[in-house]
Amino acid sequence: MASDRNDRRERKLSEATSKLSRLLETENELEAMLEEARQTAEGLVTAARAAAEERLQEFESTLEAENQRLAKQIADGRDQAVAAIRAEASAESTHLDALDDSVVAELARYVIDRLVGPPKSGGAR
Repeated sequence: MASDRNDRRERKLSEATSKLSRLLETENELEAMLEEARQTAEGLVTAARAAAEERLQEFESTLEAENQRLAKQIADGRDQAVAAIRAEASAESTHLDALDDSVVAELARYVIDRLVGPPKSGGAR
């Protein structure tokens, strides 16, 4: 009987040792898997950051090119408007320079009459 008890104890001890050994082995495997997952995640994060940085640089380049295009378009429009105004001013200046002195005097009288009013006296003009 005592030997039976010793055998059972030894079997239980052996089973417990075996279970503990399997548990430690499983824990070690899980630790290795966790470390591998961490390294994979770190690689993915690094790759994602690099891709995001590349896309940001592409966007900034596109934005800069668009800003330059718009600035040129605005400058061209401004230059065209200035040229049109200068051409119109030159044409008007030429037209005014071509007016006869009598027409200029008549227009000057008209403007003065409009600003001040017609003369009340019948004096010479």
